[in-house]
Amino acid sequence: MPPKERIVDGKTFSYTGLIDFQKFYKSMKEFWDNKGFDFFENKHEEKVKDDGSRSINLEWHTEKKITDYVTYSYDINITIDTLKLLDNMKQYVENLNIKINGDLITDYQKYFGDKPFNIFLRGLFEKYLYDSELKDHKKNVGKIADEFLNLVKDFTASFKL
Repeated sequence: MPPKERIVDGKTFSYTGLIDFQKFYKSMKEFWDNKGFDFFENKHEEKVKDDGSRSINLEWHTEKKITDYVTYSYDINITIDTLKLLDNMKQYVENLNIKINGDLITDYQKYFGDKPFNIFLRGLFEKYLYDSELKDHKKNVGKIADEFLNLVKDFTASFKL
């Protein structure tokens, strides 16, 4: 398994209020598509409750090969306790929670292999030759996660009129 470093560790966003869930879902997915990430929906679970409302649990994984040596990877969990349709065709969501983790994966093609001496050489390479580039990649992983959460915040804020 290639070396993976957790850069964004469990950043969260919570919301309760009005929402258009179809547009919300579409805008979140389009965010990753527009950035060129491969998108995988590992889990999409919906349960209908006795009162007709739904609870939703989504698990997404996105990743993008940035260079021949570096990949950005994100895991996103989206949970909704209650999503109800109101009389005026709007939706009300209770306890929408989004959690994002972001990882920087290096040497995903195993240029250095997995023998102990080669792992030592990879460590030297990353520390002395590739250090400034890795710092830039770490900043970018955090920046993309923040952009995603800002999109979510802006979208939900548009319903608080």
